[in-house]
Amino acid sequence: MTVPEIPAIPVRLARQPVLGGLAVPWITARTPDGRHRFGAVDHQRHTRALRDRLCQTCGDPLDPTRIVLAMRDSDLRLLISCEPAMHPVCAAYSATGCPMLAGRMSHYRTSPPAEQRADPGVISHGDPTGSRPAAPAERWHLLWATGYRPVTHPLTDQPAALLLPEQILRVRPIGPPTAPSPADHGRDTPTDPEATPDPNGALP
Repeated sequence: MTVPEIPAIPVRLARQPVLGGLAVPWITARTPDGRHRFGAVDHQRHTRALRDRLCQTCGDPLDPTRIVLAMRDSDLRLLISCEPAMHPVCAAYSATGCPMLAGRMSHYRTSPPAEQRADPGVISHGDPTGSRPAAPAERWHLLWATGYRPVTHPLTDQPAALLLPEQILRVRPIGPPTAPSPADHGRDTPTDPEATPDPNGALP
C-alpha cells in the first residue's frame, strides 16, 4: 500500500498546530490535556465559523466574495453545507491532506459519536444523527461561491450554510473518480467567465 505524500503546509496555516505532519484545522476539538482529535469538531468553533464567516481551517475571516465549501453529493442536492467555508488556499490544502476529502477512506470510522465523546472535552459535532459510523463515504466536492446564508439544517437541526444557485461559481469533484451524480450535471465549468482555477485549485 502506497503511503500518501504529506502536502506542504501553506503560509496561511503556518501558525496552526501540526499533528502527523498535517496542520490541524481551527475547528478541530481538543481534549483537556491538549490533544487534538482529527475527525472530532469543536461545536462552539464550528458554530462561530458559520455565523461569523470564519475559515474552518485557519480561523481567519473569509473574503465574502470568494469562498470554498467542501460538500458531499447529498449536500449538493440540498445546496446546504454542514461544513464551514474556507479560503481557496486552505481548501486546496484540506482536499489533499484530509483522507476523507481526498477519497482515501472508503468508509467512515466505526466508532460511534457516543464513543468519541467518551474522551472528556471532545465535542463531536460532525455527525449529529449518528448515521455515519462504518457507512460508505460519499464523494466530496469543492464548491466556489460568492457567499452563503447561515441557517439551521432541516435534517440535523444543526448550524449550516445555505447556498443560492446564483452564488455558485464552480463545483469540482475531489477524490477518486466515481459515477457522476445528478448534482454534478452541468456544474464542472465555472459560471463566472473569469473564475478560472489556478494549478493549486484556487480561483484568482
